Order: sequence, then structure tokens, then C-alpha cells
Amino acid sequence: MIYINKVGVPVPNVLLTTGVVETQILCANYDADNTYFDDRKSKDLFKSSIYGHDDVKDVLVSLQNHKCCFCESRVTHISDGDVEHFRPKAEWLRENVNGTKNRVKPGYYFLAYNWSNLMLSCLMCNQRNKGNNFPLLNEGHRTIVTHTYDVNREMSIFINPTLEDPEAHITFYEENPKGISLRGKKTIEYLELDRFSLNEARKEKFKDLFTYKRILGVVSNPEERDDIIDMIRKRINEIIDGNGEYVAMVKANFNEFL
Repeated sequence: MIYINKVGVPVPNVLLTTGVVETQILCANYDADNTYFDDRKSKDLFKSSIYGHDDVKDVLVSLQNHKCCFCESRVTHISDGDVEHFRPKAEWLRENVNGTKNRVKPGYYFLAYNWSNLMLSCLMCNQRNKGNNFPLLNEGHRTIVTHTYDVNREMSIFINPTLEDPEAHITFYEENPKGISLRGKKTIEYLELDRFSLNEARKEKFKDLFTYKRILGVVSNPEERDDIIDMIRKRINEIIDGNGEYVAMVKANFNEFL
């Protein structure tokens, strides 16, 4: 996971027009009936044709270089990718002290078409792992979620890569992610960023770098060492400058070459 800089990126027009109108409708319906969201399905409430519009997705794909906002795997070579709502739009899951969870409505419906709440994600991170989970460090700050609710009171456990630098919370030992803060550890846990298949993909992608680094540890000839260091630096710069897959892992493991 790396920082996604949305600063200065124009908001897709569909969110500023149709999205604003639909948000106003949702808010008005809730004001008229506080049970409006209770028995309605997400697909009947929210229009993917707006938040998932080509103009929205195209900007996210370009901004994130086709990568998932959480695991940094390239998304679009195997699917269209999901437009992820950082704060879940339809409902959220309350975690109980006994380990169970219960669904709570409404969700953050007023952010369904909000540019700051949208990112590109892979299906595994979005649908299978994150879903409607949205735990807070202090659940006492979350009352009934409505459009009059101040989300700035919340401190989410999940790292938001568009607002903060994930590298302050998550590092890597070779291909394995390690939390260096409570939020980092919990983000890894919830999103299964240490799942076997993902670790293997990271390892396979950069096994050449790991091999060169190990060789460097036993080579004493200055000229040979310089050649190996040059190869490592060249490869690292290609990855970082091109915003390739798993940049955070590369930076954590090879920061001495940056």
C-alpha cells in the first residue's frame, strides 16, 4: 500500500452533477423517513452507473497506475476492478465484545458519490476481505451515521492511502508485510495483506532483487559490488518511477539503495 495523491486531480464531472443530485435525493429521503434505508437493498439505493462511471474509473486507473489501492496488485490485466467505497455506503458492521458482528444501517450513503471516498480496488481486497467492515479506534465516536454526522470525528483503523502515508504504518520483511502501528497491524489483518497468494506474487515479482541483495552480502570485490549495486538501483528506480506493483515492499527492503 502506498500513498495515492489526489491533490489537484479534477473531480470527475459525473460526480459533481448527477452524483450531487443523487446525494441530495438520498439525504432528503432519509430526512422524510429515518427508516428509509432499513429494508432496501444496496442495488436499489445506489447507482453504480455514477460512482462506477467510466470517467470515474478511468481517472482512478490512471492515478493508481492500474493497481489496487490496498494490495498494490495490478487489477486491470485480469478484471475491470472495483470502485471501492472507503467508508461503506449501504451499511457497516458493528463489532461486539464477544467477537460477533451485526449489520448497522444506514451506512455512509452521503459519501456514495463523493470523490474523496472512492478508490480502485481488486475484488479480493474489496469484496472478500474489506466488504462492509469499517472499524474505528474509538467506537464511541460513532453514533447514528447520517448526513449530519461529522466523519472527521472518526479515526478509522483502516489506513486511508489517499489521506496518509501507509509506509508510516506498514513495512515489509522481504515479501511479508509487517504492521509498525496498531492500525497497520489491523489493516493487514482485515484485508489479509499477508495472504499466501499475495506474498508469493510479491516474492516472484522481485526475486531477482532479493537474489542480487544476497549475492552482494558475500561479494568482496569492489568492482563486482559496484556492478551489483548499479543493477539493484536501476531496477528499483524503474519500479518506483513507473509506480509498478508492490512499490511499498521494494522501498522497505531496499531503502539503502534509494
